[in-house]
Amino acid sequence: PDGTKVFSSFAGLVEVVEVNVTVGDVVTKGQAVAAVEAMKAKHEIHAPCDGKVTAVNVRIGDEIDASKPIMTIT
Repeated sequence: PDGTKVFSSFAGLVEVVEVNVTVGDVVTKGQAVAAVEAMKAKHEIHAPCDGKVTAVNVRIGDEIDASKPIMTIT
């Protein structure tokens, strides 16, 4: 019921540089749903499961760490 939260895999602060989905989008496991910049390189964040995006918790330019969910998929 709570859904699957999608996190950055980096321990430190990273900048959100892409959000490729919006609430209501259906995603498949492995799909690139967002990207962050870390160590001067862009790293894609992939959906850990199939489902529908029920929340997007970040905007482009946000600084996040691994404790802040980028989005929720149910």
